[in-house]
Amino acid sequence: MSVRALLFGEESGSTIDALAGHLHERHVAETLSNGARRMPGAAGRAVEREIAAVVNGFLAMDLLDLLGAGWRKYSALTAAARRTHAAPDSEELVALTSHHITSTHRPCVDLIIDGVRAGTIDLAVTVDFDLNGVLAVVRDARLAAVRSGECTVTGTLGIQENTVASRYRSLDVPGAIRLRSGLPLLTPEQLASASGPTPESIAAVTGFRTWLESHAEENAALGDLARANPETLENLLRAGEHYWVRTR
Repeated sequence: MSVRALLFGEESGSTIDALAGHLHERHVAETLSNGARRMPGAAGRAVEREIAAVVNGFLAMDLLDLLGAGWRKYSALTAAARRTHAAPDSEELVALTSHHITSTHRPCVDLIIDGVRAGTIDLAVTVDFDLNGVLAVVRDARLAAVRSGECTVTGTLGIQENTVASRYRSLDVPGAIRLRSGLPLLTPEQLASASGPTPESIAAVTGFRTWLESHAEENAALGDLARANPETLENLLRAGEHYWVRTR
């Protein structure tokens, strides 16, 4: 389910109509955010519909993605993800206590006419999840299934500090959340650290240490680095690679 479906229903066209109607009622196309530029009726209605189409596209955000972003910050789930990543054939059940997740987004739409910015439309989208009794299944560092639980979700859309839509819905969590291939609970960086050092990284650190030792007499700081632990040297190598990519 998308944020759009939560707030307005499934039909995209009707959502654009509703948004354009709100913009017209508030004279947004005429005043814009700086109140300096005005447009005649036909042009104003065209602008309102274009803005409505942009807002409608933004509302395509998936509720599961927003919920998953909140769960990735839940320590019990990320800890289970690390353990199941280390033991690929394992599965863990994580009972999540009653909790609340809020996802807030504040994008803006710039209106540019003949290369000049005529104004800015400020948006505010907030989605609140209240969950109770959730039993999560974690396999291979992914949220593989949700076997029980209750969830209520409230979505609110504001344009220019005016509430346009607000809707509340109760969801049957196991029925509503279909995870298919699972929801990743760890970032690529976290997965790499959970996997431990690779043969390539060990070889790179060994070669780096050898180079540092060969130049230790030229610079005392290089000698200190040569005695650093492997993790510190690996982080330095990664930072150097990122620097090279950015400046290349």
